[in-house]
Amino acid sequence: MLRKLQALRNLPLPVRLFITGAAAGLTCAFQLPLEPDVPGDPFLLFFMVVIGTVFAFGERVGFVAVGLTTFLAFFFFEPFGTLAISHAGDLIKIELYAVLASISVLLLASIGRALVNVETATQADGGGSIFVRELTHRVANNFAVVAALIRKKAGSVTDTQAKSVLNEAIEQVTIMARLHRHLEMSGEAVSLDSERFIGDLCDSLETSMARDRSIAIEHLLMRQVLPVAQAVPLGLIVNELVTNALKHAFPDNRRGTVRVRLTQETADRLLLVVEDDGVGMHNHPPSNGMGRSLIQALATQLGGRLECRSDDTGTAFSLLIPYAPCETVVRPQAADIKATRTTSASPWRL
Repeated sequence: MLRKLQALRNLPLPVRLFITGAAAGLTCAFQLPLEPDVPGDPFLLFFMVVIGTVFAFGERVGFVAVGLTTFLAFFFFEPFGTLAISHAGDLIKIELYAVLASISVLLLASIGRALVNVETATQADGGGSIFVRELTHRVANNFAVVAALIRKKAGSVTDTQAKSVLNEAIEQVTIMARLHRHLEMSGEAVSLDSERFIGDLCDSLETSMARDRSIAIEHLLMRQVLPVAQAVPLGLIVNELVTNALKHAFPDNRRGTVRVRLTQETADRLLLVVEDDGVGMHNHPPSNGMGRSLIQALATQLGGRLECRSDDTGTAFSLLIPYAPCETVVRPQAADIKATRTTSASPWRL
């Protein structure tokens, strides 16, 4: 993998810039027609372009990708399709994206340099588990520092919309930090354990958002080895769905439960279910944030199909995605399935 990355970075600079510009332009062209029907922020796919550019072409081209995607982001806010901005909150979103994307370029570029520098040492270390483990911990700590800085800034912001944008950014950065703490490496394959990663995410959300409320988050997760390309969007989807349920499904201090289930339906399909026993979606308006458009974009990225059922007994989202196990070392466990605070081992309804 490192040899392939080195070959990409040795491409002539005009070729790398052309590919970067084409990727940003195609991403914008893909999202613009969807904007009138599915309004939301374009930053998720733009951020993926930046990440891919940094890994493939290096730090300098990564900053070019940040500039291009920041410029193109103006077309997604009112007045739609122009470079003008009508609301201060929209300008704050764009500025925050540019700052976070630039910080990510610096972090990812340092990771790339470290991987190249320790390639020889990792081969002598039988796969380099010590080096990679130390590296991933440092990256996780860097993401945690970024989240702390944004959280401090959010505490001094009085505008409700701006504070909401900052809080959404904190959630995404925190998930990236948590993901890096769970990374495993075997040879050139980097992956993580779905049970530990998503279980930790659910426990964290219960501690932070359901504290002092009569709401429980239950998770029933099969142990699966997920490649990073699947783990990132899957973690973001779980975060969005559980967070939305905690915000909207249980008004007026209503008691309830949010359940998260990940199972392997077939040899090449995983099923994610996030459901609650709240008041149903028809009892509250849809979110104005990234919300549903973000989840749909992530589901599309995973090549999956997202379905929703909502009535007076609650809301359930199910996502069926392709799954190709990657090779890695899986720690032996006494049980392959872990259930937390569940009253029954039977599958939940959809």
